[in-house]
Amino acid sequence: MSIPPQPPSSPQPYPQSGPYGQPGQPGPYGGPQGWQGQPPVSQKTNALAIVAFVMSLVCALPLVPLILGIIALSQIRTRGEKGKGLAIAAIVVHCVSIVGAVLLLVFGLAGALDNGPAPKRDTGGQVTGSGSSKVQDIRKGDCFNTGGDLAEYEDEDGGQAGYSVKIVPCDQPHEGEAFAVFNLDDGAYPGKDKVVSIAEEKCSGTALTDYVGKNAKVSDKLGVFYYYPQPSTWAFGDREVTCFVGDSSGTSTGSVHSAS
Repeated sequence: MSIPPQPPSSPQPYPQSGPYGQPGQPGPYGGPQGWQGQPPVSQKTNALAIVAFVMSLVCALPLVPLILGIIALSQIRTRGEKGKGLAIAAIVVHCVSIVGAVLLLVFGLAGALDNGPAPKRDTGGQVTGSGSSKVQDIRKGDCFNTGGDLAEYEDEDGGQAGYSVKIVPCDQPHEGEAFAVFNLDDGAYPGKDKVVSIAEEKCSGTALTDYVGKNAKVSDKLGVFYYYPQPSTWAFGDREVTCFVGDSSGTSTGSVHSAS
């Protein structure tokens, strides 16, 4: 039996080079074909988104976090950056803060939560008849009832005070008596810790001793308290700190003023 001859082998073609390199190698500029000209995806978080979110939590400047959040969203879309969630959160948080501040202004500071007419005063400003008043309208020497519980304010975190009080003549039972009223400097809200630090310094200094003198009633029974601006009220011009002495166990009668 004969073995048929093997067919002549076909010449193997030389490998064809692809453009700019051997087969399998990336195309121009080191990137696979089909992706040429597309910018790489950035992994960086947009800085404005971070700033907007932080400011929405701590800054009382109206609309600033909202504007920064909108700008951040635009930058994120065009640059492919991260941080969309932070920008949206900043917008939502600040919008909620604005709505809350407006409601506070309308229903609280405008007097809608007051329980009755304003207190009556004589020509010297002394209270002669009881009446409702905003906290910001308390004057030095006024005696008042808070409608709350002063004992709640004695812990290290304080408590949430109401926005109105009932001012009464000091010869009637009352919880508090204002001995100093002062305004903080204008500008951005300095933060709760800073405001509380200023209030503690001024309310416990000579303002107290000048008002009560050596009245033993203050040191034995009464404590020192103060009202101070919140971020929501600061945005609408509230800068006032009101220092007052009060009895956390109940009410007292008569003024603690040294001249009384």
